[in-house]
This record gives sequence, C-alpha cells and structure tokens, in this order.
Amino acid sequence: MSELTLHTSKAKSLLLLLASVLFTAAGVFLAKDGELMGHAAYAFFGLCSVAYMVQLTTGGGYLKLRDDEFEFVFGFGRKQCVKWDDVDSFRVAVVRNLSRYYVPPTRLVGWNYKQGVDVSKFGRLTSKTLSGREACLPDTYGMKMEELLSLLNGHLERNRDRR
Repeated sequence: MSELTLHTSKAKSLLLLLASVLFTAAGVFLAKDGELMGHAAYAFFGLCSVAYMVQLTTGGGYLKLRDDEFEFVFGFGRKQCVKWDDVDSFRVAVVRNLSRYYVPPTRLVGWNYKQGVDVSKFGRLTSKTLSGREACLPDTYGMKMEELLSLLNGHLERNRDRR
C-alpha cells in the first residue's frame, strides 16, 4: 500500500499565531477604552492563539493519501477518513465571510459526496451552504490550491480506474 503524507506549514501556523497574539493585544487595549468590540476581539483572537499554539506543539495537521482513502486531521487532533469511492469530485470551495466587515473569502479544497453516501446530512448541508461543497479540507498543506486539487483528482481517477 502506498501512502503520501502532507503536513500543515509550521511557518504559516507561526505567522497566524503571531497575528492572533497581536490582535488579542489590540482587543485588550480597545476593551480598556470601553469598546465592546475589543472584548469580542480579544476573546476570539485569544482562542485563535491557543489553537495555533496547540497546532504548533502537537505537530499540526496532516493529509494522508492512501490507495483506498484519504485521512486528515483538523481542530484538536480530530481525524476524518474518507473513502475515494465516496467522493464525486474535488473542486475549489469558497467560504464567504458572514460578518458586516469585508474580509476576502477563503478558498479551500472541497468535495461533494456521491449519491447515497451515509454522512451527516446536517454537516453536508451546513458545509454546502457556507462553501458550495459538502465537505472541505482545512488546509492546503504547503501546496498551491491548484496543485492540491490536481493531486487529489489524480488519486480519485486512479482509484476509479482500479475498479
């Protein structure tokens, strides 16, 4: 069985940790001046700081491509395995910001499941509503979006050719 493992970028995580710490500090200063938004900022970016700290100290996330499935780790070490046979196609997923402030949309690699695949209907619907795809990878694992899409679609095609 062949396996390819891609890891999240430590440099990117470190940069995001630094940015989160700076925004947390800015939120604290705003909150000291009585700004309600300051409390929200330091709470949110404080949690982001903790998440990136955990990601850096635990080795971060990964994506493993195997002959029959792919596995990825996200959040606080939560694993998800998806069989190639369950995937219809990989495409770019665009997650739009729902706040009133302009933040550019996030582009992720997403996929739709084949008809009849038994996965959470709520999760599928939520993801489809937010990104246009039924599921998404949380990172591009140090690759450009197009490269990762090509790699995943190549594995998907090879799996279909094997049957």
